[in-house]
Amino acid sequence: MAEFEIMKHELEETGLYDIVPESIVYAELKAYAEGLDLYFSEAEELIRECFIAAAQSFGLTLREELVQRINLLNTAAGRRAALIKAFSISAEDGTAEGMIRLAESFNAHGSFAYDQAQSKLTFTCTDTVTEGDKALMQAQMAKFAPVWAAFEIV
Repeated sequence: MAEFEIMKHELEETGLYDIVPESIVYAELKAYAEGLDLYFSEAEELIRECFIAAAQSFGLTLREELVQRINLLNTAAGRRAALIKAFSISAEDGTAEGMIRLAESFNAHGSFAYDQAQSKLTFTCTDTVTEGDKALMQAQMAKFAPVWAAFEIV
């Protein structure tokens, strides 16, 4: 109980208090310290979750919902890496390498193929995904596909 020791030290330094386990002041300080420890613990978690690089739980989930990303990897490190890629936009995003990075931002694995005769870009996903997740990936990735090519996920 770090907060208890801090408050006890500060009060005893004044010379007005003798804080011993059977005193009322001791009991009050213990109660205050419990609340403060909980408060500071929650504040530390909130600060950690505010930054993608440090987030471990709800900070990742909120951002995944924001960019409508599905989570194919359940590790915090994988989710963080995917979100950092999802929020990174550069001039190279419209290239073949950019499309691969886009798939990686979903933690999706597979390959791209371009059919020039049909002007169609296809991503063959090798992960097991639900039809709903596939539709979400289709909608999100299509926004980054070349405008002159139809885009499809299989």
